[in-house]
Amino acid sequence: MLGSQSFPERLSLVASFSVCSYDSDLTDDQWQMIRRFLPRRKAGRRGRTVDMRHVINGIFYITVNGCKWRNLPKDFPPWETVYRYFNHMSEYGHWAKIQAALYELMRSREGREAEPSFVALDSQSVKTGKCASEDTRGFDGGKRIKGRKRHVIVDTLGNIVDAIVTKANEHDTKGGMKLLRKLKSRWKLNRLKKLVADKGYQGKEFSQYVKINFDADVEIGENHTSPETGFVPAQKRWLVERGFAWFGDYRRLSVDYERLIRNSESMLRLGMIRLMLRRLFPVPSLW
Repeated sequence: MLGSQSFPERLSLVASFSVCSYDSDLTDDQWQMIRRFLPRRKAGRRGRTVDMRHVINGIFYITVNGCKWRNLPKDFPPWETVYRYFNHMSEYGHWAKIQAALYELMRSREGREAEPSFVALDSQSVKTGKCASEDTRGFDGGKRIKGRKRHVIVDTLGNIVDAIVTKANEHDTKGGMKLLRKLKSRWKLNRLKKLVADKGYQGKEFSQYVKINFDADVEIGENHTSPETGFVPAQKRWLVERGFAWFGDYRRLSVDYERLIRNSESMLRLGMIRLMLRRLFPVPSLW
């Protein structure tokens, strides 16, 4: 055990870890969990010369630390190779499959059905980097932000169910309906009974859409402020605010640097994937 070792011995052990790995790297258990979802080598082509585990570790390094692809440390495969796999897995839905499988595993571990019956919905406008395509950006007049908007759904456990990215000037209800259409195609049982959102989702069109497609009710959560209590957040709706706070742990997500919206959504999923992997297979602490 680390606790039984002397301080110099522990420093030596930490140093050995730092030489061969980063804190964003996958553990053996985490790697075994996701490796079956990775793209397979195409028939008739020569065998891979790159270690896919190192490729995935490089992608997570970018997500966590937020550096440019070209600045990926040299102990990973070439950045062109790492980016090519990231883009390929984004285009063909590999990240979405990994995120969905981990989400259902998280639900199962808590004794819940795979499909939630209660969800919270919200959006977040973020600035974009200079590489983002102009036709994928908009101006959010309320938040005074030029960029893109993230629409996120979470369940009662705080787990992020799914997310999409739109232009920042797209109304919350429009983005919310797009995200809900994805959920409808993902599960066939249609267990959803209640959706909680903020005032941005008020309106007959949105509530009717949820009622017709899910036979569920929309509840508009309101924060309460008074001289006696101060600011009191709407407890259920703030589950999704916590989800946005978790995204803050990933520097690549502080600004939307991706040229394509598809890759922006993949970066969000990578944040969800890493969060769930570390909950399912905790990383032992060195201290």
